[in-house]
Amino acid sequence: MAQQQQLVFDIPAQPLSSALLAYGRTTALQISVDAAAVRGVSAPAVSGEMAAGTALDRLLAGTGLYWRNVGNGRIVVERAGPLATGEDGSAILLDPISVSPFGDGNTPFQEGGATAHISQAQILRRRGATPGDIFKGTAGVIAAANHNGSQLDVNIRGMQGQNRVKVAIDGTQQTSTTWRGYVGVDERVYLDPDMIAAIDIAKGPSGDAAGAGTTGGVVAARTLNASDIVPEGETQGWRLRLGTSDNADAPPNSTPSNPEYEQRDNAPGLFEDENYSGSLAYGYLGENFDLLLAYATRKRGNYFAGEHGPTTYEFDGRDYALSFTQPGEEVFNSSEDSQTLMTKATYYWGEDHRIQLGFTRHETEFGESMGSLMFQQDNGFRQVKLSDMTADTYTARYRWQPESDLIDLKANLWATDVYGTTRAVAASLYFPPTILPADEPRYSETQTYGADVSNKSLTTLFDRDLTLQYGVSYQLEDINAHEYCSRVFTNSICVVMKPSIGTREIGSLFTTADLQLWDNVNLTGGLRYDAWRLKDEAPDADPNGSERDGGRLNPTIGILWEAQPGLQFYARYAEGVRPPTLRETMGSDANATPNPDLKVETAHNYELGTNLLRHDVIQSGDTVGVKLSAFHNSYDNYVSRVPSNGGPGQPVFTFDNIKRASFTGIELSGRYDSGNVFAETSVTYYTGYEFCYTEGCQDVAVQYDYAANHLPPELMLSLTLGAKLMDERLTLGATVDRAGARMAPLTTSDRQRTAMWEPYTVGSVFASYGITDAISVDARVENLSDRYYIDALDGWTPSPGRTVSLGLDWRF
Repeated sequence: MAQQQQLVFDIPAQPLSSALLAYGRTTALQISVDAAAVRGVSAPAVSGEMAAGTALDRLLAGTGLYWRNVGNGRIVVERAGPLATGEDGSAILLDPISVSPFGDGNTPFQEGGATAHISQAQILRRRGATPGDIFKGTAGVIAAANHNGSQLDVNIRGMQGQNRVKVAIDGTQQTSTTWRGYVGVDERVYLDPDMIAAIDIAKGPSGDAAGAGTTGGVVAARTLNASDIVPEGETQGWRLRLGTSDNADAPPNSTPSNPEYEQRDNAPGLFEDENYSGSLAYGYLGENFDLLLAYATRKRGNYFAGEHGPTTYEFDGRDYALSFTQPGEEVFNSSEDSQTLMTKATYYWGEDHRIQLGFTRHETEFGESMGSLMFQQDNGFRQVKLSDMTADTYTARYRWQPESDLIDLKANLWATDVYGTTRAVAASLYFPPTILPADEPRYSETQTYGADVSNKSLTTLFDRDLTLQYGVSYQLEDINAHEYCSRVFTNSICVVMKPSIGTREIGSLFTTADLQLWDNVNLTGGLRYDAWRLKDEAPDADPNGSERDGGRLNPTIGILWEAQPGLQFYARYAEGVRPPTLRETMGSDANATPNPDLKVETAHNYELGTNLLRHDVIQSGDTVGVKLSAFHNSYDNYVSRVPSNGGPGQPVFTFDNIKRASFTGIELSGRYDSGNVFAETSVTYYTGYEFCYTEGCQDVAVQYDYAANHLPPELMLSLTLGAKLMDERLTLGATVDRAGARMAPLTTSDRQRTAMWEPYTVGSVFASYGITDAISVDARVENLSDRYYIDALDGWTPSPGRTVSLGLDWRF
């Protein structure tokens, strides 16, 4: 829409944030603006017939803010600076862009790198049985072990576990690694989907504070703020969400004498109070003070598997069971019962400063099964005692944004405390009519502390725009755990397992620069120096070998060419480093001998891609976004679990560096939105992978390595189609997800230690209706065909069968 087009405006005097939303509705333009920049700022009334640019100028008059066109259809409202004008002195024309209060869904289609964004609308459509369901449909990203426990364990382009992928919640990190038997270890992050506002994902080494010591990527989740709750034009508000689903029943008692150890096959109905969720959030927006209070509860009993689909996979001419759970049966150890409390208080002083203090507690009890069960006996698979974890998060976040292009300062101080008992639940011996329990409670606690300071400066170099971001970060993981008794098939009652106890520190200096070489070409570069130190604090630690340290400088370089408005081509190269963990080098309960001589794991990632972001393509006001990328990610000195050859009585495994592991593939992400019709799609296809030794490379997983259970499907597809009807009050849509075969073929040596799935296609439908502007109801049917299947990277746990869900969202 041209700025000179005459429109009729009727915007009353009100807070500037609300006035900009009203302006966007009138013009069909959507504006990017930092909430802090407009906090406490008022806008005058704007009424009458005038050009869109004139109206925007009047709204911003006297505020110290200006708007500018940053290219690619993006308009930004910022603090004082020269108003962008055309050659004749008129305001530059604006193109509509897509922005929501939860983040800009178009940003990945404008960036010269591998990024993804999960909006609030996508979270609401994808919220399913577990938090990991919200990642379905995101190219190159899978929530592993998604139905085994209540945690998040994210796989990005084949990298997973052992601190390779960081999930940063409001910039913090929950570090809780748990041994899961022969199949590997998992990274555990706990949160409730109702508390998430939006998620941004960087695939591969990242240049910000959260990217320290991480090679696989960063999943940055932003939790709710008061502005996400308060209705437009108001100073306070509430949000109530209620949901109920069928297909789950309370888990049976886990005692050996309980006759209900057999799996049930009578899935309950929709209102039987065993599968529900609820949350209540309050927000207040004052002149110099914001407040958020939120509480969420979620309860799900053991769910039931689908009825239709293959139950075996073929290997070497024989059929093997995918799971001990049969079609339509209850899935033991799949329950969850959690509560989350969140509070945030933000104080603003002057026009430049704000500080936010926050606290979140997440308590959960959940069932989980040891992956190693699969090569034991069917009758040993049973309902067991629940695991329990508590995650406390403390944040202090400061920002200074004076009227200067050189200063946009952020300083963060945070701490997390994750503690509780998980249960390995290895095989049980079955002597009818009694089951001998193999309960293995493992108490652990990890306290993680972090601090970071960064700044953003806008300046020029040789009359060219230059954006600099630079900072420092520090993180300390303090790991503690208790010895425990591992009941295994030996002549002794148990084997005493000694877990990792100690500290892991990572400090980082980082800087990135974005230089506009020409009007349509930008050059980016960055340097990050990561230093690390490990200290073994176990009672029996070797005083002569209890500490290790090191450091590495990691460069990044990229170029972005806008061939024509909305069409970009880019190339990027990035390096990153992952220091060894305590479990790998100093102390381990993973039936593995630590290796103090491990080298750091280094990433060398290459990416070529193209972005397309266009408006008014099919009809006026619509948006098309496409991101196509090809990547080759190589990891030198890849840390692998290998046989120890230690002899009788010694741990079976140890850790060692292999020469290299690499993953090559293609990703496609796309979206279309016309207001009345929307579509989203993603495709991930791996064209190759290698694990390389000194003597050569192979295209099968390393024998006995955890990576055998980290290899994603060769092909994954997702498609969502939807329409908004009845003045956009009614939304109808459907989603189809497809997962192909496992990337690597099985070998005889790893068959019993590798989780398998058969290719599957699963469809879901969803609908929502706005009864009023404040009240909406929604319905979802997941796994519409009631398919029996194992989700990719989900161990031997079948996914839920057909599940019907109802929800209510009320804002007042």
